[in-house]
Amino acid sequence: MPATTLNIGMDLWSASPAATGAPKTRPNASGTVATVPAGAVMPDQWIQDERELKRQKRKQSNRESARRSRLRKQAECEELQAKVESLANENHTLRDELKKLSDECEKLTSENSSIKDELMRICGPEVISNLEQGNPSPVGEAGGDEGMVNKNPTEIT
Repeated sequence: MPATTLNIGMDLWSASPAATGAPKTRPNASGTVATVPAGAVMPDQWIQDERELKRQKRKQSNRESARRSRLRKQAECEELQAKVESLANENHTLRDELKKLSDECEKLTSENSSIKDELMRICGPEVISNLEQGNPSPVGEAGGDEGMVNKNPTEIT
């Protein structure tokens, strides 16, 4: 009795095409698919095509990386420009406030000086020195009988 073969057609179900002796396929630089019979050595052209593909992929990757870098740099530049504008506005506001306060300070200093001059004229320099030392004395004590002084010297009390 002849031996029966139970693996008829099983070569179609095998895991890899190499195991069946099917030809290998590989895309080249031009995009076409070339076939190499199983067990054959890859020719030099294929090795060069593979190197060219890797080089092209690397160049494309570098282009994309450079693009991302440019976009990051542009976003950073725009952010810094917005910050410059914000700080310039704040600087302008602070300068206006400083000018306003300086003018007010100058006005108050002038007013204070005129009040001191009037006080010295009316009460004498000792009252001014007492005030500057922090020892305020009543106007009546310093001025003697000039306790109630009128601002208008022509008016008599």
